[in-house]
Amino acid sequence: MYRPPTLVKNGVGGYTKIIKTIIMKKRIILSLMATVFAVGLSAQEAPSYPHAYVSVQGGVMKPYNGEAIDRKFSPMGAISFGYNFNKYFGLRLQANGSMWTAKDTPVGDFKSKAANIDLDMLFNLSNVLRPNHNNKLGVIAILGAPFNLALPHAWVDNYCNSATDGGDMWNTAWKVGGMLEYNINKRWAINLEGGTNYVRQRNTEIADNNKWWPYAMVGLTFRLCQGKKAAPVEVVETYYVDEPYTETVKKQRPVETVEQKNMEKVVYYEINISDVEKGQGVDAAVKEAADLIKTDPNAKITVTGYADKETGTPEINERLSKERAEGVTAKLVNDHGINAANITTEWKGDTVQPFADNDKNRCVIIKGEGNFKVTKYESYEEKVEKTRKVEKTRTVTVEK
Repeated sequence: MYRPPTLVKNGVGGYTKIIKTIIMKKRIILSLMATVFAVGLSAQEAPSYPHAYVSVQGGVMKPYNGEAIDRKFSPMGAISFGYNFNKYFGLRLQANGSMWTAKDTPVGDFKSKAANIDLDMLFNLSNVLRPNHNNKLGVIAILGAPFNLALPHAWVDNYCNSATDGGDMWNTAWKVGGMLEYNINKRWAINLEGGTNYVRQRNTEIADNNKWWPYAMVGLTFRLCQGKKAAPVEVVETYYVDEPYTETVKKQRPVETVEQKNMEKVVYYEINISDVEKGQGVDAAVKEAADLIKTDPNAKITVTGYADKETGTPEINERLSKERAEGVTAKLVNDHGINAANITTEWKGDTVQPFADNDKNRCVIIKGEGNFKVTKYESYEEKVEKTRKVEKTRTVTVEK
């Protein structure tokens, strides 16, 4: 019956030797890690694709198969040869092995050895999700089909006859897992991998003796060759710039002048109406006349009332023309502050007809003469600084 080796105490000297050996191994590991990181700091280039690589890993595993057998965490090692076809996908051929011990079985303790030859597919999710970034840390999904070789180990896996007829030596398996890979530089990377194998054993005594083999390993990857970098190409790209320019805009501005001129404004009335507030356009006409008169305090103003000859009698028309004229004069004085001394108020009845159209003769005409301030508008050109979007092209070099 196989028994695992027993540690023999060799006194203080024996323990001292063991401690020195452990310390020496730790120093060697730390020195290797320091060397790797120093190389990484000296060259921060990202890997190019496609490329081949070799990877060495070590870690632990623990098998489960549903039987009441106490299996311990056991050491595991692996060496892989792979090829990344592009930044998203690669294939890996991995050889890994482990040794594990089954405790307290019905026939004692056993140590078993197993080896896998795995063909794994690797999908770099970091490059899928962030294709335009230099991803130093890669998150990689693993899906594989290992071919498992279990060396003869008697009853522990199939209760009997395995050691003699080899019924469960070669088994099929499936692998699923993931890996974190940190790119130190274009050649070197460190990785942390975890996953599980599902092994289906072909035993002679028990038909279904399947195992789950979860594992975790850390390792170092060296890229053997780098794909040739594609030659940069020149492309023409379009871009837009804000270009300043000067635009000539035509505008108008008010110009005040003083002119010697005659002013005339007319207010019209309906038949038999003399109330100034009912005159057609009286407010606008009186205001325009008042505003102009105010620019020359010495202006002389004449307000003359009229009536049409074809309606009414001479007496009625005389009264209407007088009331119309006096109403406009009162509005100029009371509402707009025109000096009454500058206004001459007259009325003509129907004796004078200023217009050929009879209906227009029911009116009041405001006339004035003076040096009036007149606002005119003159055209001029003004240069305005503006910007506009202008399309341009340029030739740039693009790395493929």
